[in-house]
Amino acid sequence: MVDFAGHVKKVIEEVVVKRDLAALMVSSPSNVLYLVGSDAPSAVILSPDGSVKILSSRLEYTRALDESRLGEHFVFSKSEDVSEYENIVKGDFYEALAELVKGVHGGKLGAAGFSPEALRRLEEKVEGSVVDVTAEFKMVRRVKEPSELVAMRSAVLVAERTLAKALSSLERGVTEAEIAAVIAAEIVKSGAELAFPPIVAFGEHAAHPHAKPALRELKEGDLVKIDLGARVEGYCSDLTRTVVFGRADEVKRRVFEAVLKAQEEALASLRAGVEAREAHLRAYEVLRREGLSKYFSHGLGHGVGVDVHEDPALNAESQAKLVQGDVVTVEPGVYLHRWGGVRIEDMALITGEQAETLTSFPKDFEL
Repeated sequence: MVDFAGHVKKVIEEVVVKRDLAALMVSSPSNVLYLVGSDAPSAVILSPDGSVKILSSRLEYTRALDESRLGEHFVFSKSEDVSEYENIVKGDFYEALAELVKGVHGGKLGAAGFSPEALRRLEEKVEGSVVDVTAEFKMVRRVKEPSELVAMRSAVLVAERTLAKALSSLERGVTEAEIAAVIAAEIVKSGAELAFPPIVAFGEHAAHPHAKPALRELKEGDLVKIDLGARVEGYCSDLTRTVVFGRADEVKRRVFEAVLKAQEEALASLRAGVEAREAHLRAYEVLRREGLSKYFSHGLGHGVGVDVHEDPALNAESQAKLVQGDVVTVEPGVYLHRWGGVRIEDMALITGEQAETLTSFPKDFEL
């Protein structure tokens, strides 16, 4: 079980106390899930004394009540007909937040996960100053605790079993959409959720990094790119393999081997303290030597956790340094329009030494 109470304690220590906040207001589905185990609430309010207030709409109140692992629940509504609820706060979302922090005295109010417009509206309603601490909150989320890693390893196992099922379902004439349906069914039957809509692309369609599964039928010699992920206890996995259906020609094999080599070089460079862009540049250099770098059209990877895409970004422009406890993807790809594409993706846990690769699915090219 994920230690959500531990997350609350860590955020209070690392953000509330260090920034001398009288209270911290946290919004966005992934942020509130990180704190209380449910993405149903609209906001969570943390106090230095450890108290947790959960604010939900009428629509999501009962789900928040059932799913949240801790906290005192409140529901906001402008309606007069709310007698079935306890802890009613009259007003809209911003008015309700202002009411719940009204009794807080001294210090600043922190906010994390609010858009600039939401921050402006919040500042209009609350008493006192509001400071945006989203960056500090994201940094806390980056460092995965043992209970989070247990959930992520479970999500990896679901993803790998699902990918095996998808590959075993490939046959001449099957469509991308049919394989996507196999993936969705397998993940849901396992008791997990889809981390994102799966990418299934055959042949030339694999040239699109984020191809949407269509009614394209599989043919002999087609590239098959499958990118999928599962979510377990709110935590995601992300895994991509590219195979050829049948025998690979010389060009396809050359591209696959170059992408595989780029991934191996990048994975070998990962450790705490290294600049995130270093891994990207390692992969880019391998592809440059093979004359393929101009077809590498995205960053090498990204963080994974409650969100399938979170900090840090692993690309040429990244200013981040990897820290112990980061979980990141390493996914170099080569995409040639009207030819196809090859991407190989694994997840890695950053440690002080060599990173631990969390995904272990085989990288065979020919089926």
